[in-house]
Amino acid sequence: MEAHPAPFRPILAAALAATATLVAPAVQAHPHEFVEARLTLQFDAEGALDRIGVEWRYDAFTSMLILSDLGFNPAADSLSEEEEAALSGFDTNWQPGYDGDLWPYFGEERIPLGPPEDATARLEQGEIVSQHWREVQARVHPEAGDLVIQVYDPEFYISYSISHGSVIDGRVDCRLRYFGPDLAVAEERLQAALDELLAEGSDLEANFPAVGRDFAEEVRLDCAPPGE
Repeated sequence: MEAHPAPFRPILAAALAATATLVAPAVQAHPHEFVEARLTLQFDAEGALDRIGVEWRYDAFTSMLILSDLGFNPAADSLSEEEEAALSGFDTNWQPGYDGDLWPYFGEERIPLGPPEDATARLEQGEIVSQHWREVQARVHPEAGDLVIQVYDPEFYISYSISHGSVIDGRVDCRLRYFGPDLAVAEERLQAALDELLAEGSDLEANFPAVGRDFAEEVRLDCAPPGE
């Protein structure tokens, strides 16, 4: 099972445990968190993808639990500069094996990324907004192939949406296109996996199927061919 960035995850799971035991099946307990991801695709002077900026906006309930767990006022609507500095980086101290729920592909190949850098965080109207950057370790030119970026948690503990405010920096000949999942197909696969686990007598919460990709949103980059 992959490690996750949130140090508050055990507390959040405990807070939901009571309600999770009251519903059947345990699918009602997933996802636990809702995060809007805003992406910045930064290109270098040669037009190759250089870095990906990631902004996570946590839902209000999750933000409240994070603030409480980290010793901040959980009812706050904003933070001081000192408090923002103390909060920055709270979700980028990743354990081995976790890769930030960011899945960029060039064609069929996954693009390797560096660790999170330049982490910041703030609070807006009771919602935590954190940012970090990932260096692209294998430069790609989007006009030479299909560049697709998905954002998802394989275990579906977190439900991500991709902000339509995502931006391109360094290219004026490219645009982002947004695509959502086929929810009917995703839910059918999830139910089939849950039925199989139930038939085996498995603990659904401990062995929740890795269906996050089925529910993933994605962005695709369209760039004009040279000379157009």
